[in-house]
Amino acid sequence: MVAASNSNGRISVYYMGVVLSAFRPGRKLATARVVKRAESCQTGSSKPNYSVGLHVAALAIILFVSFGACAFPMLAVRFPRLRIPHSFLFFVRHFGTGVLIATAFVHLLPTAFVSLGNPCLSQFWTVDYPAMPGAIALAAVFLVTTVEMVFSPARHICGDTRGVTQMICHQDSTPTGHQGYGATASPVEALEGGKSSDSDPHLRGDYGVRSPISRQSTAEGPEMVTGTNAVNREGAEKDVPDVHAPIVLTPEQRTRKAFLQCVLLEVGILFHSVFIGMALSVSVGNEFVILLVAISFHQCFEGLALGARISALSWNPDAKQPWLMALAYGCTTPIGQAIGLATHSLYDPDSEVGLIMVGTMNAISSGLLVYASLVELLAEDFLTDESWRILRGKRRIFACLLVFLGAFGMSLVGAWA
Repeated sequence: MVAASNSNGRISVYYMGVVLSAFRPGRKLATARVVKRAESCQTGSSKPNYSVGLHVAALAIILFVSFGACAFPMLAVRFPRLRIPHSFLFFVRHFGTGVLIATAFVHLLPTAFVSLGNPCLSQFWTVDYPAMPGAIALAAVFLVTTVEMVFSPARHICGDTRGVTQMICHQDSTPTGHQGYGATASPVEALEGGKSSDSDPHLRGDYGVRSPISRQSTAEGPEMVTGTNAVNREGAEKDVPDVHAPIVLTPEQRTRKAFLQCVLLEVGILFHSVFIGMALSVSVGNEFVILLVAISFHQCFEGLALGARISALSWNPDAKQPWLMALAYGCTTPIGQAIGLATHSLYDPDSEVGLIMVGTMNAISSGLLVYASLVELLAEDFLTDESWRILRGKRRIFACLLVFLGAFGMSLVGAWA
């Protein structure tokens, strides 16, 4: 018996001059891979013990929890008669920051890698480029950065007809009074309920906070400040604009900036909420009960975090927009549940289409939330100069502990949902 291979990679087995068998190893390997993919893929089909009434009740529960959690901070600000202590809102804000950070890193990004790395998918996702979820999340970060640059109020503040940008703008008086619903405090100040102690607008950076360069200049002593004033006076005499002074946003521009940040935050949350609802509606048995409890906590934590940020913005007393934003958050997951109810016999999150769709959307959402939670929330609340004037001593330590507690709690929920 002799085995021989030709130039095409075909192996033939001869016995006394007769070809007993011939095959190509690669073809069998490819066939085995296709069979493995086909066995691992699932398609929508009617599930045993599927209770429509139970899933409708779950839809109502999630709707109530989501909208109620998001609207509660706004109710506390809008109706002082409720006597909600300010410490509760402080707790919700910083606890919610940790929740959103954990949502991005523990819930969304790992789920995207699991979905797009499933053996059910083609070789492109599993072998050729398994890092695709990370690339999609990175693209989302760049996208939201570009959007914020394009719509930034500082982009349109001042200009010089000779081509040199004039960077000095005048700031209105320091706002006082009630935060939210008509207040004009900066984002950090509105969130913390405190007033800025620095009234010099020329030592304040973007968002009305002192920039790191300004802080360094102040630390180096009065000589540098005096020198800077002299240079500014000399520049004014020569009619040359000062291009090194920081931009100071007006209260209206700060409000627009904070509103844009809040919208981007909500978009990042809403992107994945539909698929959370769909996954809940196609589950049955013990998996359904566990998912319902975990998603209820998930929606409650996220809703409180988002509602705290919305309530900190400056709204007119009769404004409907904050309530519409809360309603949008409250309805998105139930909409996903309704879609899952209608298509539970057709849609399966473990099918090839379901895996790609869920994985891609989770990757996009993770990128949006990574940017929003780290840049817009964590850095704004703890790293800006204004935050160092508002959050001091034990208050700052307590706020940091709340962030860690929120991240830990949401990471724990990630074991089930």
